Amino acid sequence: MKYIPLVWSAMTRKPAEAILVCLAVTAAFALFGTVLGLRATFNSLIDNARNDRLEADPRFPLSNGMRLPLAMRSQIARIDGVTAVASDSLLRGYYQDPHNTGRITMVDEGMRDVGYDFKLTAAQWDRLFATPTGVFLSRKAAQNWNLKEGDVLPLTTPPGTRADGATYWRFQVLGVVPDKPTSLNGFILGNYKYFDTSRPLQEQGTTMEFRIAIKDAARADETSLAIDRLFANSGTPTLTIPEKSNAQLTFNSGISAGSATWPVAGAGLFMILLLVANAIAQSVRERIPEFGVLRTLGFQHRTLGTLVFLEAAIPCVIGGIFGTGLAALLSRLPMHHLPENLAHLPAPTISPPVVMTAVGFVILLALASSVIPILTLRRTSVVDALAAG
Repeated sequence: MKYIPLVWSAMTRKPAEAILVCLAVTAAFALFGTVLGLRATFNSLIDNARNDRLEADPRFPLSNGMRLPLAMRSQIARIDGVTAVASDSLLRGYYQDPHNTGRITMVDEGMRDVGYDFKLTAAQWDRLFATPTGVFLSRKAAQNWNLKEGDVLPLTTPPGTRADGATYWRFQVLGVVPDKPTSLNGFILGNYKYFDTSRPLQEQGTTMEFRIAIKDAARADETSLAIDRLFANSGTPTLTIPEKSNAQLTFNSGISAGSATWPVAGAGLFMILLLVANAIAQSVRERIPEFGVLRTLGFQHRTLGTLVFLEAAIPCVIGGIFGTGLAALLSRLPMHHLPENLAHLPAPTISPPVVMTAVGFVILLALASSVIPILTLRRTSVVDALAAG
């Protein structure tokens, strides 16, 4: 405690510079905490994904108009090891404002048997399939769209989505249900039968994909291949993959947001390391005579090194605390407020492990920033230090 005035005096020599360093560290750790939280979210999605659930999609891009006929559902159900099959399609549009984009997952009655971690009770499933325009929102979706049970959800969609030519869908919120572990920003479930009969005639009787429950998770790949072989020579070949494998591929392949988190975090920390290290090194160089006086008063190299480390650690700790706190606040921002190309990113998870990782990097940053100035002091003799004044 008796050395605090010395550290405080060193930091307040150039208050503007000290404030700017703190602000820079805050910005860096806001970015660092956000990308670490994003990575934690992706890891959680992978951990919660199941290997006894398969996803069968058209082998060719949906943009080319390829969809899967509903008649394939009964054929898939007869494959050995398959216990349930459900179809689902996405209705995309916006709510109130074109920037407030969203989608409704239209499911049929098979989804109740597939399960897929939707936390609906039997009564809620019955109500969904008995109410053509009814939808259930998860808690995240209800919060993001500021909706509650009994509200009306108007969704504006592109022309050609409805058979009657309208671009407006009117849904009734039947209730709010818990989020599922693999949900990014929540979900909205709608009635597939109503959706299908409201579409243009040429699109009716088709689905975007099938969700499949299987008996043995160990045979997930084998069952996936069996499904794809069944339709290999048909006009609508499939590409089937276990849910967990799909989550891992999404996270690790290409230049996805998940795989880019460490490089982005590392680049931010490296830049801030250069800034803090340069500021501390310059401060020590300018105060070499002062350190020489302290040496003549009996201060040991270890004590002087501790003073330099504290001088580097204090702005790092302050910036780390405020930056990680800012990242936690940003993680609560409804994702639809972000630009359209970022609106479908998952919300970062600022969990205790993420906070502990940030603390570890705060200490590492302080050590790395002070090591060169400390070595410089150790190599400088008392005579040279006093002569520098």
